[in-house]
Amino acid sequence: MARATDAFKNNFSTIKDDLSRAAMVTYSLSTLIIMLIGLGLSSCKSQDNISNIQSVEAPLLIQDADKQRGAHLFRYRDTTNLSFLEDMNIEWLTLVPWGYMKGHQDSIVGHQRRNRLAAQVDSSWISTIQSFRAKGYKIFLKPHIWLHGADPGKWRSDIFPKNEADWSTWKATYREFILRYARVAEAADAEMYCVGTELTLLSKEKPQFWREIIAEIKEIYSGKLTYAANWYKEYEDISFWDELDYIGIQAYFPLVKKESPSTAELGAGWNKHLPTIKGKAEEFGKPILFTEMGYKSTSDSGITPWEWMDYEDNKKTYSVETQANCYQAFFDVFWDEPWFAGMHIWQLRGNHRYGEDYDNLDFTPQGKPATQVISAGFGK
Repeated sequence: MARATDAFKNNFSTIKDDLSRAAMVTYSLSTLIIMLIGLGLSSCKSQDNISNIQSVEAPLLIQDADKQRGAHLFRYRDTTNLSFLEDMNIEWLTLVPWGYMKGHQDSIVGHQRRNRLAAQVDSSWISTIQSFRAKGYKIFLKPHIWLHGADPGKWRSDIFPKNEADWSTWKATYREFILRYARVAEAADAEMYCVGTELTLLSKEKPQFWREIIAEIKEIYSGKLTYAANWYKEYEDISFWDELDYIGIQAYFPLVKKESPSTAELGAGWNKHLPTIKGKAEEFGKPILFTEMGYKSTSDSGITPWEWMDYEDNKKTYSVETQANCYQAFFDVFWDEPWFAGMHIWQLRGNHRYGEDYDNLDFTPQGKPATQVISAGFGK
């Protein structure tokens, strides 16, 4: 306002001189005053608006170079030949340590197998992570729980102890499991760690437990944190996203109701989910990260992306085109959104043999047209 007032004074003096020298020229001083004052106020308001926009939007403005281009990698004993990762423009590797339960109501989370010493296993994890990081890859360590002998139709989303005594035991054993690998992640300088994966009932019914365990992890681990929430009736109901760096979603959203869909049809399916996902990012001021996403090489992979292959009762139709179209639709709809932080593919295998497994109906895109789609999408 001070600059606008000074400018007005100078202009007013000039106007008076002009009027004394040239009576034929008239000026509307009232109009000039209003214009000058209006410009000054408009300038101040514009600056305030810009400042407000920046303060609200800045956490969600993910630069393209900062988006995570990741993939879950399994069977990677040989870390010397990683050219297939370079070909797909993969920059992040998602590594999965496993915990184990006998069923969805079991009270114990085990995380040790074959009588191997925990120190030896942890040392092996640290060495592997450091080896990948030395080659320029960033690491997302993402513990999962596997259910052995689970009841039919039950999954880790259904895990919920039967009573308070079992809940106390479960909490203690899960704490041992998740803090153990937080220490591994810190020792190996892994860039990101997952505090839990698809534990739907527990994430919604026991939010205080998660706040407490996240606080403990932060005392151990200094990198970025997320939780990998199921796409179905979980991510939108979690209350502790404010404690984490990313809103993590296991993004197996159904996109269509027909087999062999076009990219446009799949994109329309994604656009139905986008507003809710974006709204969650805006609600918490946190970017969205697809902690897991993948498609089978089947004609129905856009209908039920989450379904595992059952090779004993296989009635699926092989379709690498549908798999490629699903990935293309994702890149078309989501990749350029400023609040979107990236995606981690399910899954790649270090022991994949090109040519021999080309007709594999499963999730891997290796040796299939989807590889080129991913390479182009991640290469933006």
